Amino acid sequence: MVCAKAFLSLLILLCTFCSFANTVIIKHDFESQDIDSLHYSFKPTSISNATQSNYENWQKITNKPLNLGLEQRPVWLFFKIKNTLNHNTEQLLSINNPLLNDVQVYQLHNSQLLSHNQIGDAYTLDERAIKSESLLVKLATPANSETTIFIKVKNNIGLRVPLTLWLPETYLAYKGKINLIYGLLIGFVFSLAMSCLVLYGFSRKIYFAHASAITFILGFSLAYLCGYGLRYIHPNTPALQQFMIPILLMLTALMFFPLQKQICHPKDSSLLKIQRVVVSILGISLLFAWLFPKNIVAISYLSITPVVLTFYIVTTLLCIRLSPSKPNKALLIALIFFLVVILYFIIVAMGLYTFSTSTVAFVFICFFGSIFCLCYSVMKLFILQRDEEVVAQQTLIAKNSAQDALLKERLELQEKTRQELESQVDERTFELQVTLRELEEKNRELEQLNTEDALTGAKNRRFFDKKLVMELRRSRREQTPLSIIMLDIDHFKSINDTYGHIIGDQVIRAVSGTIKSYLKRPLDEVARYGGEEFVVLLPNTPNDGAQDIAEQIRAAIEKSTVTVANNEIKFTISAGVYTHVADDINNPQIFTECADKALYYAKQHGRNQVINFPLPQ
Repeated sequence: MVCAKAFLSLLILLCTFCSFANTVIIKHDFESQDIDSLHYSFKPTSISNATQSNYENWQKITNKPLNLGLEQRPVWLFFKIKNTLNHNTEQLLSINNPLLNDVQVYQLHNSQLLSHNQIGDAYTLDERAIKSESLLVKLATPANSETTIFIKVKNNIGLRVPLTLWLPETYLAYKGKINLIYGLLIGFVFSLAMSCLVLYGFSRKIYFAHASAITFILGFSLAYLCGYGLRYIHPNTPALQQFMIPILLMLTALMFFPLQKQICHPKDSSLLKIQRVVVSILGISLLFAWLFPKNIVAISYLSITPVVLTFYIVTTLLCIRLSPSKPNKALLIALIFFLVVILYFIIVAMGLYTFSTSTVAFVFICFFGSIFCLCYSVMKLFILQRDEEVVAQQTLIAKNSAQDALLKERLELQEKTRQELESQVDERTFELQVTLRELEEKNRELEQLNTEDALTGAKNRRFFDKKLVMELRRSRREQTPLSIIMLDIDHFKSINDTYGHIIGDQVIRAVSGTIKSYLKRPLDEVARYGGEEFVVLLPNTPNDGAQDIAEQIRAAIEKSTVTVANNEIKFTISAGVYTHVADDINNPQIFTECADKALYYAKQHGRNQVINFPLPQ
């Protein structure tokens, strides 16, 4: 009896586990979860076909991201999201591989299609619902329910589909941190490349130029792996990033050939001749790579590049046996690091190892190791060559004792010149930094002057026009109301004619100060629209709130006065309010025109009042 109960409990536990093996549970403490248990199939041809198929016939993957190697057939993925909370929730589905051609994401609830999104590098940033270099899909999960997610993935260079479900705010924090780290690292790589280029400019040593070229290419490779090539280099041709990665890595392997000749000076041998032939094949394939499909280019990169790097390593080892110098050893380590990355790509591409976000971190580490060893190699070579030159000079001095004094003076002069040059470089660097800092300060001051009205201290018309476009995009993206208040001082011309323009300026400043005092949120802005007219921009503010603020401003100004020669000048304003959820960001003037019509109506019907658009009938 006891055994029967234990067996029954184990069976229930097993059934429970199986039922949730491909289900993501949304709880109160949910922040993110890797989706590494799901079903996949190559048989469905459409979403209706996928929903009607027998899921027991689908293949199942558990506790690892999906990696199907060089598979080119479209694959369908299937998993579920269960919301255990009592309210609707939103999540972001992240496909952690930006190098996918076409990804179709379907969300169903009770056999009803809730959403359908298309992403992938077949779509530009403007064509994506979430304009990011990462592949992101926004999912809305109803309360206390279970939704089904179907994903169709097509890609010409293998199927590697790691998935993660995030809370939006958690993803934004994670993405911001990752972008900062990777951006700094890639920037550091480019700074090393620029340093080598500067050293080439000073020393005219060609190996510095080769090292700089390799470092630049590896920096661009890292940028493409992170998806930054799509955002910053060619946003209108997203499919190019899949093509660029193998091209850049093959070009890196090709650039190691002249650098090896500069550092190791290998002697002619049959092995070196074979290496030249293999490198020539790599160069020819690189020249004609644009004519072939991307999968052929990828297979060529996976086939030829490791062979070329193996030849480099073997010939460098032979050079180390003859001349075990530190530059040779450092170059060997750099080649090994680069070969490790290529082999890792091969393992991942063949589906022998799961593809995840840690892949980029591993590639960064290996690339950094290769770059540091490469820079150390050329720097050490430069130092050794300089030392050899010094030794040669000393030998020449010893052989020519009659010219010893003159040679010593030349050496001293050379050393003094070198020190002066280094001092001048330091001084120029410091002066440049000071000048750049001063220029930045001037630019900030100029930017502030360009965006502020000199009389009132409020923002000017130019700033308002830019800010309006930004808030229109935010309103359309977040579907929140955007309100605009147009305000104008009543009978301002009579104030100017009676008291003069100086008093008129005081009145304008008083109105500006009163308006500012009623704007409490950081995103609320007031700008001087022209003359005695002001405009207030209120993002995410409903019409009632905008009318309330406008009425408070009007009442406060009606009670305020400007004292001139013991005379108190009272004045009023009229205001027009317009609120709408933006749907066309190409016509921002619609908001100002509608608010201005309401303002004009207020001026024409008695002034000292707030009128809302649409106008009263």
